[in-house]
Amino acid sequence: MTSPSPTAPLPPTPGLVERFLRDPNAIWMREMRQSARLARTPWVLFALTLTLGLLMCSIGGLAAASDTTPATIGGALFQVFFSIAYLVVVLVGPAVAANGVASEREGRTWEAVLLTGLRPQDVARGKFLAAYTTIALYIVVLAPVGALSFLFGGVTATEVVVAFVFLFLVAGLSVAFGLAVSSLMSSLRGAIVVTLMLAILIGPVLYFVFGFGASFGIHKLWNEVPEAFPIWLPLAYSRGTLGLEYVLLLLAVPLLVIATPAWFLYEATIANLSGEADDRSTGLKRWFFFCTPLIAIACAVPSAVADDDEARMVLSIMGLSAFALYLAFCAFLFAGEPPGPSRRVRVHWQRERAGLMKRFFGPGLPKTGMLVAALGFACVWLIAFGDMGLIELFGSSSKQAKYIEEVFFFALYTAGFFLFVTGLTAWLRSRKQTPWIARLIAAALLFLVSAGPWVVAAIGGVLAQHHGDDWLVIGAPSPFYALYMMSWLDSSYTRSDVPVIEIGAACSLLWGMFGIALLGAAAQRCHRTVRDHDAAVAAAEAALRAEDAAGEPTPTEAAPVEAAPTAVAAG
Repeated sequence: MTSPSPTAPLPPTPGLVERFLRDPNAIWMREMRQSARLARTPWVLFALTLTLGLLMCSIGGLAAASDTTPATIGGALFQVFFSIAYLVVVLVGPAVAANGVASEREGRTWEAVLLTGLRPQDVARGKFLAAYTTIALYIVVLAPVGALSFLFGGVTATEVVVAFVFLFLVAGLSVAFGLAVSSLMSSLRGAIVVTLMLAILIGPVLYFVFGFGASFGIHKLWNEVPEAFPIWLPLAYSRGTLGLEYVLLLLAVPLLVIATPAWFLYEATIANLSGEADDRSTGLKRWFFFCTPLIAIACAVPSAVADDDEARMVLSIMGLSAFALYLAFCAFLFAGEPPGPSRRVRVHWQRERAGLMKRFFGPGLPKTGMLVAALGFACVWLIAFGDMGLIELFGSSSKQAKYIEEVFFFALYTAGFFLFVTGLTAWLRSRKQTPWIARLIAAALLFLVSAGPWVVAAIGGVLAQHHGDDWLVIGAPSPFYALYMMSWLDSSYTRSDVPVIEIGAACSLLWGMFGIALLGAAAQRCHRTVRDHDAAVAAAEAALRAEDAAGEPTPTEAAPVEAAPTAVAAG
């Protein structure tokens, strides 16, 4: 056999599509073979298609009997079909995905999957592709029924195709959500029950908020898009006017709303499938680092398309509130960080010669707390200064300066209290609490801080029989005091001499300083925990080496044994 010439060209590296077709995911292929053996799948698809088809025909027949125009019938069928399809996808998708990892653990086959050498990323992708293929099959079978609305008129073929595209995207999010929940559970029944309960709660809420609720604002912006129609997004693509609002609301925001949770659910699934000694932090921290500025910009976008100063101020406060909830979620999310990287992770870093950036994004509560606090604090002020700049540039009312003050002080209290939340969760986790225990204690303390001052203020106001609002400053330690500061700034009646704004600003600064102190205490405790753990491991290794050395024969004991055969031979 001749060796290849050194000058011969190397074979071309296969592309992504070629590798996918040649070496498909093993988990995906196994799941598809198991699904193909089920005889009930065609009957389930036939029953679903027949039921929905009869429903659409009944609605069309009743509307035609009442002398309704075909265009109106087509628009109504379009809304009915895709609303029902959305509910089917939102409920069935998570339930199918919940059968993924939990069934492996309950069936005692999860260890066999791990012994194959597949990475958690491969397992997550395989389970996702298997569940998504099943849901995509449901959508494809229902496609002819959805085309009935186009035959009646009222909607174009492009709008129907765009609606199906978004239905596939919603199916992907639903499957990723079910898989993430399933990766947390060890019981199949528990995974299905929890997933369905969450899907039943979250799915209709999103349908009414982003469907009915957003349709009124879109109709106000573009009159061609009908209001009170939940499936308005496909219609807006063909009926909206091209411009800055079109690019922001129909291209940038949908892309962010779909990509951000999809990436998070993927990284969360991988983290749940990884062992405790593995690197479970890098993926989630990368997601937080790249997505947080984008979410901050998205929270500032609504105020950019407002038409007056008051609307910009209200939308700015709503954006800051939504971003504050996101930051609180991230603070609780990263409460599961370990005190430092495990020994296995550090060995991998040494073998890979990992740089400073990769080590920073690795496991470690002090680094994570610093990242969350610094980036969140900066993005809060990014939203605030952006909205204040818009009010300053495009403002024309006499309350322009007052609106800028309201946005500034609301952001000030939001930033300070966020630092406290981050420091509190990190400090509780550093006290060797389990992640869920630390989260529960932090939630209880935050509820007490938020509601307690107002209870005391209410009791004090009743006992003092004082009917003014001066006693409300007792609620300054509560984060909801920021809303009272805004109403106080916006009030037109004669104000009292109580320094409402100064007290709120002082409380915000105190919360921020307290949070930074808690972050420092958590970092010190984590460093001590890692140092003690490394010392214990080093002592155990030294003891094992000493035992091994004690069991070996010394050179003086081994010499007579080697000389004995020589003496016998000489004799």
